Amino acid sequence: MINKKSNPMVNPFQTSTPEDMTTENTVSLFVDVFTDFPKLLSPGHTFLHGPRGSGKSMMFRYLMPDCQCHADNCSIEKLNFFSIYIPLKKCNFVSELKRVENVHGSDIISSTLLTLHCTINVFSQLTDTLKTLENTPELIKETTDFYNDCFIKRLQQSMWGKDIDGIITDNTSVSAIFKTARDKCREIYEILNQYIKRYAINPKSIDYQGAICDYLDFLFPILEGIMKLSFMPANAPIYLLVDDADNLSESMTQILNNWVYTRTSQQVSLKISTQLDYKTYYTTVGHRIETPHDYYEVNISTTYTSNKSKYRERLEAIVQRRLKLAGIDVLPKDFFPEYKKQTDKIATISERIRKEYEEGKWNAACVNDAITRYSRPEYIKEQAGTKKSSSSYSYAGFEQLTHLSSGIIRFFLESAFSMYSEAISKEPSKPVNSIPVGIQNKVVRQEANTFLFDNLDDQANDCHENSASPEQGQQLMNLLQAMGGMFRACLLSDRSERRVFSIALSDTPSEKIKEILKLGVKLGYLHEATIGKKNALFGGRTRLYILSRRLAPIWTLDPSGFAGYLFLQNDLIEAAFHSSDAMLKRVIKDDVLSEDIQLVQPTFDF
Repeated sequence: MINKKSNPMVNPFQTSTPEDMTTENTVSLFVDVFTDFPKLLSPGHTFLHGPRGSGKSMMFRYLMPDCQCHADNCSIEKLNFFSIYIPLKKCNFVSELKRVENVHGSDIISSTLLTLHCTINVFSQLTDTLKTLENTPELIKETTDFYNDCFIKRLQQSMWGKDIDGIITDNTSVSAIFKTARDKCREIYEILNQYIKRYAINPKSIDYQGAICDYLDFLFPILEGIMKLSFMPANAPIYLLVDDADNLSESMTQILNNWVYTRTSQQVSLKISTQLDYKTYYTTVGHRIETPHDYYEVNISTTYTSNKSKYRERLEAIVQRRLKLAGIDVLPKDFFPEYKKQTDKIATISERIRKEYEEGKWNAACVNDAITRYSRPEYIKEQAGTKKSSSSYSYAGFEQLTHLSSGIIRFFLESAFSMYSEAISKEPSKPVNSIPVGIQNKVVRQEANTFLFDNLDDQANDCHENSASPEQGQQLMNLLQAMGGMFRACLLSDRSERRVFSIALSDTPSEKIKEILKLGVKLGYLHEATIGKKNALFGGRTRLYILSRRLAPIWTLDPSGFAGYLFLQNDLIEAAFHSSDAMLKRVIKDDVLSEDIQLVQPTFDF
């Protein structure tokens, strides 16, 4: 039912950039996922990997002091940690550094830029966070002493001992003192930026006489000084939430790795998010940072595509909370209903399988396993064998939409947003208390096509250095088309395992194969895991690549689960790069699909 206070024109599935969200909205919309990722809450350098839309920035936003205080109804000094958000997506120093990246000492310039960028963000956040602090004379004096004795001292050292015009003797607020420190860092940052630009025009025109600073001799001591201030959490670490670290160049990534290598995490922990394209794990001097000695690693995709219940529970809670905030008192399964006619037919097939299992027809561990594995594929297969096209299969219902989102929360919310908007447009004056099955099916099919064709074309045609080339985009497209075609053939076959969504590598992949598969993972078309090798004698593991279930409607695949996978050799995968049709013909000719995989693999159901 619809709450009388609800506004039917407000779309409950609206998404926005987390850093732009208010404290109240963040806390009200956030569903606690830290039981899945406890390392994010504990001291220690941590890498948080996941594709766009998987919730990394939302987690970081919730970890910031305003949200933590609001959620726990406490003051700053009662927090268990103090987080500072360091965005890297919109910073301009990455492009500026290209002007001098081959210059002697460029790593020093890189280190100074990154250090100053982080320090500016530290002081900016303190300026904003402490605006409401009660400014007693004791606190103002304490903060002034920090500014003069810690910050200015470190600044003088970075400026080769030069006197710094900036000592302060009086201030009206703690926030104003940190604002002064922020502005001073911005001045120095701009001087370095101007030097880089002038050097690019004429390398001999100017010598750099500005600040030189890095993490250990500048930023870390300043953070230690901040931690000692009485209004900060006592004996609690500072977390630097470094967001979108893939945007750094390789040389600057090495600088960040230097920071990880210092192992200062008990006082200052780096929480670094990436979109699965972190450029290197080596430092500037050739050391490789290693887990768990230097850092911990969390992969959202691995967690949510390898656990049957966690993702569904989290998503259901998120949707329930959004509906409630919009005044819609309906459970997610009722708001996104199934297509009853289809579910009734599948139920009939399930009963038939139950009877046939007792007669020994179905290859399954138990009768319920047989029903789970075969009822929906049998329904799709029967549709394909009639005058009706199997494309009339309906992708509707909260369960199926959950599977189609493929472990990426943003995928579900984007689809739900479009569905709600279309439902409103059909009857603007009528509140929406459920999404018609026709709209659900229509939207997910449209978005599958957009995801595969338009999005991949945009990536391939983008001239940015981090984008796929047109050749790589076409090769990935051909591979995805081949995988979808193979999985469709499996679904319609008489194999004992028909629900196949994954390929495993039989032999060591070539560099070209690794490049294209890595691109597929980076762009969210594939998920990566590992699986036991076929050779039972020697054992070992190989990589497994799982097709995003968001693409299932293109080939009318069953997204509700999969237990099978196909082992493919290098030559067959490389053949797909050139022509998906040619590769599929080879698959049929060589009878690749006839092999039933009996090895046990992790479940990828939700």
